[in-house]
Amino acid sequence: MGILNLLTTSQEFIPFWVSGIDSGSYNFLVKAIKWLFEIFSENYGGVILGVLIFTLVLKTVVLPLDIYSKVKTKKQSLLMEEMRPQMEKLQKQYANDKNMYSQKVLELQKQNGYNPLGACLPMVISLVIFMVVFSAFSTYSNYAVLNNYNNMVQAYNASVQVYVIESETDEAEGFLLEDNGKYRVVYEKFESYYQKLNGALPFKEDMKESDKNEIVANFVKINARRASAKFYREDTKSTKFLWIGNVWYPDSMLNKEVPDFSKFSASVGRLTGSMGEIDEAQYNEVTYYLRNADPSNPDIKLEGNTFNGYFVMVVLSIGLMFLQQFVMMRSQKAASELGSLDGSAAKTNKWMTIMMPIIFGIFSFFYSAAFSTYMIINTTYSLISTLIINKIVAIRFAKTGIVNRNKKGNNPNNRKRLK
Repeated sequence: MGILNLLTTSQEFIPFWVSGIDSGSYNFLVKAIKWLFEIFSENYGGVILGVLIFTLVLKTVVLPLDIYSKVKTKKQSLLMEEMRPQMEKLQKQYANDKNMYSQKVLELQKQNGYNPLGACLPMVISLVIFMVVFSAFSTYSNYAVLNNYNNMVQAYNASVQVYVIESETDEAEGFLLEDNGKYRVVYEKFESYYQKLNGALPFKEDMKESDKNEIVANFVKINARRASAKFYREDTKSTKFLWIGNVWYPDSMLNKEVPDFSKFSASVGRLTGSMGEIDEAQYNEVTYYLRNADPSNPDIKLEGNTFNGYFVMVVLSIGLMFLQQFVMMRSQKAASELGSLDGSAAKTNKWMTIMMPIIFGIFSFFYSAAFSTYMIINTTYSLISTLIINKIVAIRFAKTGIVNRNKKGNNPNNRKRLK
């Protein structure tokens, strides 16, 4: 009975048995994100749905802090607008003396209850939360990439496992086990599967044993490649969303849905610090039919060679952040114009209006589409809440007669302070 030594310690047969990578352990927030995303893992676009819920829950938890910050900022802006005539007078009076101007401005602000640092602490806390979430998303994105690969490895190995034995009990299935315990595959097992899938056997009577071995090896390898590709197509639908092939990579035409080994290794390296037992040959083997067409299945979509996106998330991130910065700049117009004698405060705000969208665009360009989705939802939520809060605060103070009191001829010294 002819047998093929399919899985040995020799380099010749390594592609038939590939190794996964230990994904390690993570902090509470990463585990929470993992738990939430796994709830929707069976649904198309499940990751994006998970991001939506995660963002809304997080924004709701910090909503009191957010409201306080926005209300305080708007109040300070309204106070500054009330002080505009006096501030403009001081600008003219001390046009050549910046130090005296700053001193008089501080006295005027203190007299009217204006505190430019009143909303800083909530803003700092919000920035810290953003950086913590960014770190968690980055970690989980790399984990998801690795976990998906490990699952493909399992599918690949499960296909190979059909042809091998691990114990003497498998002899009843037509397997043989040598004394040295190495895995073996017999022609009888190969023949039953090959005939079922392809009809007549490809062997000839005068064919050499080495040629038969090559045919068996190619057959096992091809089916293992198909098994890993099938898993990706059928079990990773939660990572797809409209135009995005894989939300754990950037929404970019510079990225493939299934990346090459260098980008994959960079992602795994950021997570584990090393590549463990995996090498490029094994990665290319497991992802072969995601990057190369299967001649026996020409109608199957070739995911790996398609663009992962079209920069839509990048454009949305930049556009929404610019809109948010524009709204903030408009709401703090008085503070920008009157905050400094030489107009440097206004220039700083204008630069922030330009730089923040660029920073968010860079985040979207280099990091996962999942994190870009978080930024877009977070920015949209903040933008809408800012507009609503600004409107409510303006109406409230307009009704109480505090806003624009100077225009009504009231004495500024009798002005009620904003608390």
